[in-house]
Amino acid sequence: MKRYELMLAMRYLRSRRDERFVSLISWSSGVGVAIGVAALIIVLSVMYGFDVELKNRILGFSSHVDVQGPDDYLQNWQPWLTSIEGIKSVKRAGPYISAPVMAAHGARATGVMLKGVDVERDQEIATHMVAGDFSALTRGSPFKVVLGKDLARKLNLSPGDRVNLISPAAGITPSGMAPRMRAFEVAGIFNSGFYEYDIGLVIAPLAAVQRLNRLGNRVSGIEVHLADRNQARLVAHEIATALPPGAWIRDWMQQHHSFFRALKMERVVMGVILSLIVLVAVFNMVASLVMVVMERRKEIAILKTIGATHASVMRIFLYMGAILTASGTLIGAMLGLLLAWKLDAILAWVQQVSGITILSGDVYYIDHVPSIIDASAVLTVILVSLFMGLAATCYPAWRAANVPPADALRYE
Repeated sequence: MKRYELMLAMRYLRSRRDERFVSLISWSSGVGVAIGVAALIIVLSVMYGFDVELKNRILGFSSHVDVQGPDDYLQNWQPWLTSIEGIKSVKRAGPYISAPVMAAHGARATGVMLKGVDVERDQEIATHMVAGDFSALTRGSPFKVVLGKDLARKLNLSPGDRVNLISPAAGITPSGMAPRMRAFEVAGIFNSGFYEYDIGLVIAPLAAVQRLNRLGNRVSGIEVHLADRNQARLVAHEIATALPPGAWIRDWMQQHHSFFRALKMERVVMGVILSLIVLVAVFNMVASLVMVVMERRKEIAILKTIGATHASVMRIFLYMGAILTASGTLIGAMLGLLLAWKLDAILAWVQQVSGITILSGDVYYIDHVPSIIDASAVLTVILVSLFMGLAATCYPAWRAANVPPADALRYE
């Protein structure tokens, strides 16, 4: 006898000839829930993919913790480097120099950032080389550089060519003050996957940059890379404790705080906006269930006349809402996970067939749509969808339970 409630709920969801319109509206609300859940999962996966991808690409060519001195340049940096390398969480560390220069080749010129690194310590760049050899920076003359693929295309450079780097740090000549200029050999071309680096970064040995800018043994600071980048704030505090007063220390969370906070805010806002799709479907479900209640007033009255309780009648319509919500959420979750899993391949195929560039690297930092499924976000979407659907079913169920049998059967 307890199963009759579920049996009636399933029967009310099946259409009869004179009730097909009501049944269609009921199932359309389930389809709306499925579309909303799928859209939420896909969009949140893309937003999470952007967050992870940008972090990987930005931090692939940037330090997790940046240590600088109280002045523009750091003179006695060797003891600082020794202290930093003694910290357990530090994977590697090395000095660097960062200076703006003008890169010129033939009739073409553009402003770039020249970065001097300790080539022996910083081998991460070698994994991004697409032409030439990063290890060539250690052989022969130190006046060699590697540069991004977009910058190489802009200046029409290839490995073996020479590029003139003009530093704004003035030098004294017989005719007065003049910027320093030096020809560098292009040893290789890298592809970081991050447009800002590929178009505006030139990497050279530390000694060559020091000689170009007449810095002696001074450096801009020390780059620190960690085994776990999420521990950057804690490690930055340890470094501050180990170094003497006057050290200026910033972790990547502080350096890119506004950028990643904007990404997180955008992800939240997109989730809230797209949840309106589920909300609209839920309101549609409320309307359809109310119509079912109006169509089934006589049957509800007969059930109550033969002994069905208020709670029993409510459970019938709660089961109906639960079936619609659960089926819509399950189908939407499966569809959303499938599309999010293969989204990059699908969009690449669409781009190849249509010839339309969906994502331009010079505008959106990366040139493809990353999609990474976040289990916590998927679980949240499913739970919120189920909660909204079940909550919306309460009113039609309450209304059905309060149908007066006498009034419903008076003219029957």
